[in-house]
Amino acid sequence: MEISLPPGYLARLRRHPALTGFTPARPAWHPLELVSFNGRSAQVSRGGLQLTYLEGRVPAEGRAVPLLRVRLEGEGATELGARLAETIPALPAFWSLEQEADVLAGFALPDAPSIAEETSLPHALAAALRGGLSLLLHHAPSCRPDAPAHGVHQTRVATRRMRSIIRLMRGGLPDPGLPERFEQGLKELAAALGPARDWDVFTGGIGAQLAEAMPGEKRLRPLLRRAETTRREAYAALMPHLAGPGFRALIWQGVALIDALEALPRADDLHAFAIEVLTRRHKRLRRAGKDIEALPPDELHALRLLAKRLRYAAELLAPLWSGQAAKRYIRRLSRLQDALGLANDASVAAGLVRSLGARGWAGGAAEGFALARGAGSRDLALETWARWRKTKRFWPEPG
Repeated sequence: MEISLPPGYLARLRRHPALTGFTPARPAWHPLELVSFNGRSAQVSRGGLQLTYLEGRVPAEGRAVPLLRVRLEGEGATELGARLAETIPALPAFWSLEQEADVLAGFALPDAPSIAEETSLPHALAAALRGGLSLLLHHAPSCRPDAPAHGVHQTRVATRRMRSIIRLMRGGLPDPGLPERFEQGLKELAAALGPARDWDVFTGGIGAQLAEAMPGEKRLRPLLRRAETTRREAYAALMPHLAGPGFRALIWQGVALIDALEALPRADDLHAFAIEVLTRRHKRLRRAGKDIEALPPDELHALRLLAKRLRYAAELLAPLWSGQAAKRYIRRLSRLQDALGLANDASVAAGLVRSLGARGWAGGAAEGFALARGAGSRDLALETWARWRKTKRFWPEPG
């Protein structure tokens, strides 16, 4: 495994108490030139654990970007990484130096680990968690008020997907409480991301549409300024959370869970498990939406949550079967989830307007505009429900 640190942290790293006893104290440095890395390396060891320092630069968009990594090999690597992260920003690096250079140069993100070739449930879940953590670490630094809103959105999506993965786990881990602790940490992270995401959606959605619909309307300006101020306050509360030791500890908990899953014996149980989970969740959603025309708003929201749970499982397990059926099924399920969420999203936006303390014409106009977006949501939900119900499953019937 490799650890990534900000450039300039090498001296602090080498003085870290967790590295006491590693020898030699002053290692010899050697030039290291790779296609995507130009720098130097040095090795130290303690017992069966070996560290390789990598300090240099990677090419990106015509410039050389400083990079500092530590390669850990041997038993206890994850525990050492977690110890380092208590006081310095040491985080696991899931991408190779070549992949890192490509990302810095603006190329597409590396493909997440696929479960297509897996037959063992714990190892498939470990691969999925690895992909989730890599995306979380990639998007978290862009959770800033001056950056595109997709940073917070994708960070939040990564936490939700990993929580859905954890819920698919069975027993057998040496520390049975590890998945629960990791999920609780992800839940707390999602809660911290929530306000920034809500205000991103509001200012970029309802707020922007209001301003466009009524250009020059001075009575709206105080409300929109207050919304932007509140959005920035949400980010001001979020950014220290993502830069702190609690966030780093959460990431290393995830790595420890991956290690524990990968250490379990391999078994030929993944396909049978996938069929059972998908069948159960599919039937539960169909059963809950049997009388969708008459469901009150709170039950429509509950139906949306069931659709989301099914979609996350389907997206994770779809690579086990080839063909276009899975893409069609997931696409229609996603549209159903979006349609079911329209009324809830409008209600959230109206609540945000009220939280600003806006009164009079501006508050009424904004709240009414928000609720109007949810108008017709039931008709759209019925339409997407009918289309999803006609979609064939992409997995075989339980044997």
